[in-house]
Amino acid sequence: MEYQLQIYGPGSAGSQGCIKVFTSAAPFLPLRAGDLLNAAALVTDGSEAKLLRVVNVEHLISDKPGGGIDPSGRTVHRVLVYTETVTDTAETRQHMPAQ
Repeated sequence: MEYQLQIYGPGSAGSQGCIKVFTSAAPFLPLRAGDLLNAAALVTDGSEAKLLRVVNVEHLISDKPGGGIDPSGRTVHRVLVYTETVTDTAETRQHMPAQ
């Protein structure tokens, strides 16, 4: 099994909006709507979106294309994380948004 965590920038849903993909042989810790992501190390396009809030998480489980010997297995579990920009203030970090 291969695990991928795909972070999407605010307002995006297509592959062009993916700002970072992490790949691992072990599952990532779960993310859920409302969690904050400090994206300062991820955002390299000069935008101001340094603090992001998770608005939705989607899981995609599929078979890997192609053949040959693959030690990680033939299944990929992708976690697609959609975000919105939030203001980086103490209040944002200390209070959960109303759901």
